Amino acid sequence: MIFDLLAALTFDIEKDCCPLLDTTAGIEEGLPRILNLLDRLDIRGTFFITGEVAELFPDVVRQVAKRHEVSSHGYHHEKFDKMTTHKRSLIRQSKEVLETITNQETIGFRAPKFLVSKALFQALAEAGFKYDSSITCFRPEHAMVKTNFPEFRVQLPSALLNFPAGLQMFKTMCRATAFPVMFFHCWEAIDVRSLLNSANVNLALAKRCFRPDMWINTGNFFLKRLEILMKHLLDSGFRFTTLRDASS
Repeated sequence: MIFDLLAALTFDIEKDCCPLLDTTAGIEEGLPRILNLLDRLDIRGTFFITGEVAELFPDVVRQVAKRHEVSSHGYHHEKFDKMTTHKRSLIRQSKEVLETITNQETIGFRAPKFLVSKALFQALAEAGFKYDSSITCFRPEHAMVKTNFPEFRVQLPSALLNFPAGLQMFKTMCRATAFPVMFFHCWEAIDVRSLLNSANVNLALAKRCFRPDMWINTGNFFLKRLEILMKHLLDSGFRFTTLRDASS
């Protein structure tokens, strides 16, 4: 196989998606399943990890860093569409936490929920980050964002993979994009519906609290779709790289 196409797989590592819970099943159960899949296919990825999670699970972060790139996802999964002095300090704190745990320089950043501001990019430069991956092709407001900071734009929302036409849309996007950057969450590798049920959370209430695409077809269905997508890209001549290597 001759590889002449590059793609990047990225994963956001944070506490579980449901705002009604304060759980970490995605990190404890979902992340190992993702890592095992990547190992089987000999693929390296970039993992955007919150500082809070890194402090809770330092051994997990060190395990990820042995093979993959570790980047920052903020400290508490906070929003950065409106910057404050405190949020600037949290950006620096997340970087310091990750670097202390991994003993590696952290050069990449992704804003939680892809919420950004002009001041964010200034803060990233001041903190010593080398690239950002917070701008998407699917959020209309991002079409107006202008920045000179090195940017790896994300093409499609992660949950699209779990819907009927999603797999084909990811395949088409990768063929049509010079350097496709895909993102997913560690909690997508667990059955979020079962998590809600086991925690005695009212599913009707949960549905009103967060989008259906955050719990539909998560777990085994997601992992199978992800595996099909990765194998298809490998068979099509793609080579997966980290954003760190792509930025050098």
